[in-house]
Amino acid sequence: MKRFVILPNVSKDNQLSTSRLIIDWLERHHCQVYLPEDVACQLNKETYGLKGKALYEHADCAIVLGGDGTILYTARQIAAYDLPILGVNLGNLGFLAEVEKKDAIVTLKKIIDGDYYIQKRMMLNVSKTMTNQEEKVGLALNDIVIARSSISRMMKYSLCVNEGHVNDYSADGLIVSTPTGSTAYNLSAGGPILDPANEMMVITPICPHTLMSRSIVLSQNDEVRISLKDNRKSWNKDIILTIDGQENFKIDQEDEIIVSKSEHSAQLITCNKNGFYRILKKKLGNR
Repeated sequence: MKRFVILPNVSKDNQLSTSRLIIDWLERHHCQVYLPEDVACQLNKETYGLKGKALYEHADCAIVLGGDGTILYTARQIAAYDLPILGVNLGNLGFLAEVEKKDAIVTLKKIIDGDYYIQKRMMLNVSKTMTNQEEKVGLALNDIVIARSSISRMMKYSLCVNEGHVNDYSADGLIVSTPTGSTAYNLSAGGPILDPANEMMVITPICPHTLMSRSIVLSQNDEVRISLKDNRKSWNKDIILTIDGQENFKIDQEDEIIVSKSEHSAQLITCNKNGFYRILKKKLGNR
């Protein structure tokens, strides 16, 4: 790899100091650097500035500086370009941004030398349908959540998988997660941890009003349909679909939400084959 697009979270990279350090090192090693135009201006590197698809289509790798939230956002934005992502952690310990700031240069040297792995992470395609008209909503790397937007109050969620009815949940919400997102909201709601190298989905109800509700793990080939139309009371102005905890969409009670594996995947660069379990132990286990 010799061509890098650098995508910093400017609120976390103080005075863009880490970005400057990385750019200087890449320049000394005769690598091509691309930057968003606004960042290029701040760094006085206007000749590196690009916008739109030109920013990604010639790069070999995207260096994302921030935290897991920054990587989630970036992965959705560049999914169509099949561009590997190197996440440099500038926040708290993350599952996606596994390279710490102090190790960034050492990791870049390994990448230039070809000493790295690319992990493909499954993404979800989310759409909604009403009166047989399907409309794409977006992509998710972590999860999608359907819940009320105001005070916590139960709704009824009807779940179908591959046209077959599975269950009706009375709950505060419903989570459909990828293996990557299994350590996020899904875990907090009592769902299982899945190895992100796998391709599957897990459905977890949020605070279900029953003793018997459990998470359901599905294959990558399954299609999930979630309906809210059986609620006796109308919640039309109060239902939110959230993607990766970052994008919110109002949905109508008559809408049916459809979730399936996306044709796109996030490609994360790592130099440690067992990095996920190391981070899992450090973040959730014995430190």
